[in-house]
Amino acid sequence: MFSVIASAIFDSFGTMFSSTYFVFWIYFPYWIAILTALAVSPLTILLPQFLKGDLSWPNIDDVKDEWIINGKRYNLKPFYDSHPGGSFALRAARGSDCTGLVESYHIFIERDVFMKMIARFEIKDAPPAEPPKVVYSDPFYEDLKKSVREHFKGQPRSAHKMTWLHIGLCVLAWVSMWVLIYLHLVKDQMWAIPFIGLLSWYLTGNVMHDSTHNAFVTTPWVNRLCSHAAFPYGVNVAGWQIQHVLSHHIYTNEEEDVDLYHYEPVMFLDRSSGSWSLSPAFHALRLVYMLSSSIPHLALVVPYGLALHQIDPAHGHRMYDRVKAINSHRAELRWCLIGEALCLFGFYGIVYSYQGLLKGICSQMSIYVISSYLFGFFTQVSHLQEECFVEPKKREELSFAMRQVKSSMDFAADSLFWGHFSGGLNTQALHHCLPGISAMHLRALYPRFREVCRKHNVELKEAPSLGEFVTGFVTFCN
Repeated sequence: MFSVIASAIFDSFGTMFSSTYFVFWIYFPYWIAILTALAVSPLTILLPQFLKGDLSWPNIDDVKDEWIINGKRYNLKPFYDSHPGGSFALRAARGSDCTGLVESYHIFIERDVFMKMIARFEIKDAPPAEPPKVVYSDPFYEDLKKSVREHFKGQPRSAHKMTWLHIGLCVLAWVSMWVLIYLHLVKDQMWAIPFIGLLSWYLTGNVMHDSTHNAFVTTPWVNRLCSHAAFPYGVNVAGWQIQHVLSHHIYTNEEEDVDLYHYEPVMFLDRSSGSWSLSPAFHALRLVYMLSSSIPHLALVVPYGLALHQIDPAHGHRMYDRVKAINSHRAELRWCLIGEALCLFGFYGIVYSYQGLLKGICSQMSIYVISSYLFGFFTQVSHLQEECFVEPKKREELSFAMRQVKSSMDFAADSLFWGHFSGGLNTQALHHCLPGISAMHLRALYPRFREVCRKHNVELKEAPSLGEFVTGFVTFCN
């Protein structure tokens, strides 16, 4: 019996080694650990919590038909069909304070005009909501918005969306990715693996990211469709809406920014949560492993945790429970979360039919490693720098737009290559102030941005070199 088990294990590892590039062999222990933990979690985590009544299925009936904007309550449900950004953007924010979203996305309309326009949706007999704790309209932000309007003045209504040239390049990248997926699965071409990972990042950074900010095109349903452009090697888009649009963009590097908690308790990015410093060698290994699984974490673990909201015994929290309106967001997006996950498992079934279990797992994880590293570098490094965290008392003195600038470090802002390959995420400070502008315009807008920052004495942090940019991130994370 022992010899049979030993032979099976030996054969399994033989299959894994023979079907994977040697550069990925270092990840085998990590892959085995995280996949085993996921596989046994229904018995070790879900069942005990279910028996104790700790699991919760999001109930749409518990979500109030209200949107809080600048301390007032509105019922925007009648506005679903006529909202220029589409109904999904309103649905996702239902039951929450969406002042930050309103102020940062509607830059082509004067603030007073906008507030008068939605006045008819105000719930007059409702008690006043808690007023915003941060100033959203200040001279710095208003000047920046004015400069953007001047930049696009006289151009078509869709001028601030993705340009046709870039859309063409994105379509070419999408077609190329699926051709390579076909060659990899059907023709067993392993050389396609790194290129699939590279293209999946390109589509994540340029198409998915812009689309979830309604910045890709002007038509809402096209943005919704294109937000899945990186499938099957992208993130769960519904989970991303909560994590990125509703949390990270409004509360960057603050307590409600869920990006600070993805790696707990292995790595603490929120200094108030604790610390766990390691020697440089072990910290480097920790980063190598943690960052290599960013995409599967967001594609699989996040929807799993949001759908059932189990308590993670590793750190004692539920998925994204730092977000105040998390149950409202879960309820609104529950079927989107689950539907995307089921589609992903359907693709895994196709992979299994061509490659078998072990080879399929190894090939998919190899692609994920490449796309995850690129994703982690372009989305996290800019914010996770010591200089990008402001003491709470000093932060209270800053307006919303100033906080966005303070919490970001840009690099190579004038570079056409980095601006394109990163999806504009090399200019995070500007992107966070203007999320509704396609990232492809940020390089052209950056000189104006510098001028506005200088005028209002707002410190704009630009890394002097790529090496210092990366070093700052590595040092901060330890």
